[in-house]
Amino acid sequence: MTSQFKLCILFGDKPDIRPPAEIGSGWDVTEVPVAIQLIPFESEANWAAKKAQIADWDLPPTRVSSHFLQFWGLKAVGSDVDWEQLEFWTKRAFRRLADLGVEVVGIYGGFFAVPEGFPRDEAMQQALRFSHLLADHAEQYNMTVALEPLSDLTTLWPRYLEGIEFAKKVNRPSVKVMADLNYFIKLDQPLEHITIEPEYCAHVHIAEGGGQPGTGDRSDIYKRLFRILRDIGYQGAVSCACAWVSTDGGPLRFGVETDKTLAYLQNLRTEVYAE
Repeated sequence: MTSQFKLCILFGDKPDIRPPAEIGSGWDVTEVPVAIQLIPFESEANWAAKKAQIADWDLPPTRVSSHFLQFWGLKAVGSDVDWEQLEFWTKRAFRRLADLGVEVVGIYGGFFAVPEGFPRDEAMQQALRFSHLLADHAEQYNMTVALEPLSDLTTLWPRYLEGIEFAKKVNRPSVKVMADLNYFIKLDQPLEHITIEPEYCAHVHIAEGGGQPGTGDRSDIYKRLFRILRDIGYQGAVSCACAWVSTDGGPLRFGVETDKTLAYLQNLRTEVYAE
């Protein structure tokens, strides 16, 4: 039987309202937010305590990361890029990601937004420099960088195929691209673009826009996406990094909702691979 892609869930982005310990064991892998859980600017003692906490949550294996630079004033493009901070953060982030066994490091396209009035050519050179910094550390730990085009036209590569072209400019074996369904939909990009150079697809994100998969009417497009992933032999992860909502009219019960979403996605995946 063809190996199936994995189902992944983001944990720890808002642990007070979405407790990671409530996530069931049926997910194949998990995705950790670097800037919220690993926090490279914090001490090694704090990291040791955080690692112990993550272990106590007893989650499925952590193989993906996201939220690489958020919330700390770090920028990869613009007049106020602080390379000393970026280099410190990146080096320590990758070492901590390696501690958790992460294999794919998601890098949000918003980090590459060109400020108004800033020269685009200079922004491109900064983006290339940062991407090489990422690649240096990714290759040290045998990880893959997944650049995430996010359909924002102020960024250097808003579309999926533009993300691939940028990755080719970086020209490092560790630098690839992420396919995020919401951003495909926003700019009306054909999902079939994933099949053009399938070796560049390192990770996939899905959501309903305002909630988790299964709360809207996207079953048909999920099946289209899943068929494409099946047909290209994709064996990475499809991650639910989304806004979680209650589907029963009461307060959010994170464990209940994650179990519902997992069952929904497992059924769709089984249906597609059985065709």
